[in-house]
This record gives sequence, C-alpha cells and structure tokens, in this order.
Amino acid sequence: MLSLICAAFLSLPLYPLNPTTQDTVSTMNLHVTVGVNSRSAMISESPNLTLKYEYLIHHPFIMRTSLEFSSGEINSKNYPNGTVQRYNVSTEVLYYKGTRSTMAYLGLGLLYGRGNFELNDNLYFNSQFVDTPNEIDFGEAFGYRFLMGLRLNHTYSLEVTITEISPSFIYRRDLGINRFTREQIDFRGNSVRVSLGYLFRLM
Repeated sequence: MLSLICAAFLSLPLYPLNPTTQDTVSTMNLHVTVGVNSRSAMISESPNLTLKYEYLIHHPFIMRTSLEFSSGEINSKNYPNGTVQRYNVSTEVLYYKGTRSTMAYLGLGLLYGRGNFELNDNLYFNSQFVDTPNEIDFGEAFGYRFLMGLRLNHTYSLEVTITEISPSFIYRRDLGINRFTREQIDFRGNSVRVSLGYLFRLM
C-alpha cells in the first residue's frame, strides 16, 4: 500500500497541463475518513473516525484541520484492563501533485490529544493492595505525524498516517482528609493508521 502511494506520488506530474480543469483540489473540502489504528505498546488495534476541513492555500499546498475519535483496549499486563477513548485535534500541511483523475500527497502535522479511561474491572478499586489508586485518568499530550495519501476522481481517498505521541496514565491515591498523591506515567502511543475517505466539495 505504501509502495502504491509512493509510486503514484513520484510518477504524477508536479503541475497539471490545464490546472483550471484538471486540478483535483477545490478551494475548500470536507473530508470524512474511517480507518484502523495499528496496535501500540499499550493500546490495541482501534477503529478511527475523522472529520477534516481542507483549504487550498496555493498550489501545491493545502492546510488541513482534523478532529478524530478512536477507541481501543489496554493490552499491557502492567496496567489496569480497560477501554481508552481518544480525541485528537490536528493541523497539517499537505503537498500534492497530480491531475483530476489521480492525485497523491504528502503531509506533516502537529496534534493535541486527550482521552478517557474506562476501567473494565469494577472490583479493581476495592483491592486491598497498598498501591491501588482511587482514581485513574488518561492524560493529554502533544505529538506530530507524517502522512501520505492517494485520491481518485476528485472524491475517494486512501491514506496512511504515522503518528508519534506520548500520553500518560494519571493515578490518584487518597491518603486521608485533603491529602493525596498524584502519579503520572508516560507511555508511547505511536500508531500507523490506514483509512478510506470521501470528499465533499464546499467551494
């Protein structure tokens, strides 16, 4: 899949012969994608839904803002068993080349992510172990990403995204009246996402 996108990017013309009729990019697009995030060291494979607003700055650069949601299970025995729902907001700059029928693009972006943790074991907090926390939360984090994609007929897309981000678990332990400890454990939440999309032209 990566080979297909790379080959398309390298073989397509930098600038269409007739940009007015052949250029794939509209001034503004709404791009909806569904995909799957790969397993990371902490979180299992997870479905992903993303809404993206795209604005053509100037050929061949696009500015894109994305809002995405994914949900996965903790797959590490070193942490409590539960479900993590993640919400990311990102801004990306895309460089594209091609014609109306086929377009390939590369992009770089920054993202801000946060999430919710839902414990699957309801008896976990009733454990008598000394280090058992009273609350568990999922911390926020900043990250970056690299992406490449392919679009067909002005409408359909295939995209591969590599994300580097390190969120954290936050443990809160009550020690008595108005006394508590707070422990933050960072982990790598890196993932590779493959997604399919549909574009709606806004202008």
